Amino acid sequence: MNWKKNKFPLLLECFVWLFYVAFYKYGYYLQQAALPNKDHDNFPHLSLMGYAVALTLYIIPFYRYIVPALLQRRKYGWVLPVIIIYFWLVPKLSNWAVSYIIMQISGEPVHYFYMAQFKLYRLHAMHLFTGWDLKILLTDCVAFLLLVFTRYAFAIEQGRRQLQKEYFQLQVEALKGQLNPHFLFNMLNSIYGMSLTGSPDTSAYILRMSDMMRYILYDCKETTVPVKQDLQFLEHYIAMEKKRYPDANIHFSIRNENEEQPIVPLLLVPFIENSFKHGAHRVTDKGVVESSVSITAAELEFILENDSQPLGNGETKYRGVGIENVKQRLALYYPGKHVLTISNEANRYRVRLIIKF
Repeated sequence: MNWKKNKFPLLLECFVWLFYVAFYKYGYYLQQAALPNKDHDNFPHLSLMGYAVALTLYIIPFYRYIVPALLQRRKYGWVLPVIIIYFWLVPKLSNWAVSYIIMQISGEPVHYFYMAQFKLYRLHAMHLFTGWDLKILLTDCVAFLLLVFTRYAFAIEQGRRQLQKEYFQLQVEALKGQLNPHFLFNMLNSIYGMSLTGSPDTSAYILRMSDMMRYILYDCKETTVPVKQDLQFLEHYIAMEKKRYPDANIHFSIRNENEEQPIVPLLLVPFIENSFKHGAHRVTDKGVVESSVSITAAELEFILENDSQPLGNGETKYRGVGIENVKQRLALYYPGKHVLTISNEANRYRVRLIIKF
């Protein structure tokens, strides 16, 4: 989902003003005006359309400010009384004022219609318990209450998703905190072993580890990163693990046709980490870890397979905070746009993740 503000409430508002006010109410007042045929056929009659719009302006404070303010403050008990009082008094005064102004500036052939409207609305304003044009009043109320509650529902959903986003960002930070010491411990052990043997690759692996730490500490602060950065981190991570298990069959392939595609960072790391934590390569040289990532303009496909160690009593099958975190972040950032399947059968662990862009 796009995290920018949803445009549907604004589109609905435009729809209400265009089709309800500029067409329906315009048609209503056009019929009331009973213009001569030569003027009636002159569509649209801009004076009457402007009149219909002007008579509806009274409702803007109602649906833009008053009711939203009550809903935001959770003053739900006040909503109905405010609706009743507002539509009881304000339309009468507004219609009287608008019809007076339009009457003053109008010309033939609609001047007499506006004069009649002014006299009618002045009479309505002088009576507290009578004098509403219920056909227009009720449709005004329904149309703009629909708009109010639609805007409110979208605001609530936007707020909920923002809270979820912040919550999962905290989980990402927790995941980074979990990854840092574990990663450092393993990598420093590997580099220490390389230094003891005088390996010429020692300096290169120190630089590789530095790049990985920079990515975790700085780049992952953003909600999304270019996919090439995330894949480079995975390449470094797997290269370091290969160094720790030189006899294991570890393969990682990348086909990236869309390097700048934004992606949520560290989504794939928990799966890779699990494969090395539970993989059979820890106890046998015949263990296999095979992973591939394919990125096109339309989707990302991640596949991971590895031989797993037999699970003892009470052990869980590749579950934990990291995997659950990934599932929840996928649901938040890619709702309806991802498919994740995880299986662990016959000591063969397999993950397949597809994300649609």
